[in-house]
Amino acid sequence: MADPVSSLATRPGVAQCLDLYAKLASGVCVVTTRGADGRPVCATVSSAAAVSASPPLMSLCLANGSRTLAALRHRGSFALHVLDERHRPWAERCADPLATAADRFGEEHADNTEYVHGVPVRTDALAWSVCAVTDIRPYGDHHLVVGEVLAAHTGTGHPLLWYDRGFHGQGGEAFHG
Repeated sequence: MADPVSSLATRPGVAQCLDLYAKLASGVCVVTTRGADGRPVCATVSSAAAVSASPPLMSLCLANGSRTLAALRHRGSFALHVLDERHRPWAERCADPLATAADRFGEEHADNTEYVHGVPVRTDALAWSVCAVTDIRPYGDHHLVVGEVLAAHTGTGHPLLWYDRGFHGQGGEAFHG
């Protein structure tokens, strides 16, 4: 009689891996930097993490072909914004591969944007950090970026979460577009 668990011990395909990753609840973050032309660029990430408190290090992953990754390599620094529930529209725009850099950042946020260490920061985020890139390494279809925290701020609110391929607010309720 075959062991039912060992029959499942085959290497998963891409679809099965994506289904697995969809069950990893995570906070929604937007990474910002400046492009070669000096204008803000940004991308939504759900794979940001604290690496170390001493020295203070944060990490994030960006897709290999990401415009934000290219700008981040050029600039050498980035801001990582932890979003709260009210930032869902910004997260959606920054995740849209067809949106231009200007569409993603949005002019309506000019009142809430400051430049910290030369990096655009949305000061109304739940929390943010500005980091100097210390390492970028390719892993599969993404690059892992590690940065040393140069500045940080925390506010109050309820985090925006990414789970099961959708945005969720406090208590797990799903937001529908």
